[in-house]
Amino acid sequence: MITEYGIVTQVDVKSAWVKTVRRSTCEGCGSKDSCEAAKTGHVEALNLVGAGLGDTVTVGFETGSLIKISMLLYIFPVLFMIGGAVLGTYLAPQYGMDESAAAALFAFGSFFISFVCIRLTSSRISGNARYQAKIIKIRGRAPVAEESSASVPCSNG
Repeated sequence: MITEYGIVTQVDVKSAWVKTVRRSTCEGCGSKDSCEAAKTGHVEALNLVGAGLGDTVTVGFETGSLIKISMLLYIFPVLFMIGGAVLGTYLAPQYGMDESAAAALFAFGSFFISFVCIRLTSSRISGNARYQAKIIKIRGRAPVAEESSASVPCSNG
């Protein structure tokens, strides 16, 4: 499981928004100022442990799910593009087209189709808890704001 630390900034019924914090391991890195991974971000996570506003939490994401999503977003379009180029090269002589032009046309067409497929798939899996970040541990509770007795009006009398 991949974990990040963060602070809860908003709480809903079943989920919470967490502002992730730069890890201490990033501080020693020479590329920390230009690295996107080292910057803070916001993530919506399932609130399984009842974290409240301002709590410091550990957010987890299943490694297997991350690999599947990465494959879908990065490898799938490339495979579609290569397949389209091969198909275009194969079909070009049958339709009297230039092989290079047909390969390029089919490659970009199939690349576009891959994004339509990704969009349809993302709509289906977006509600699946397996593909969502989860708050797995409360590391520290936010301090409770208490009113001091000096701010309460006195009624002697």
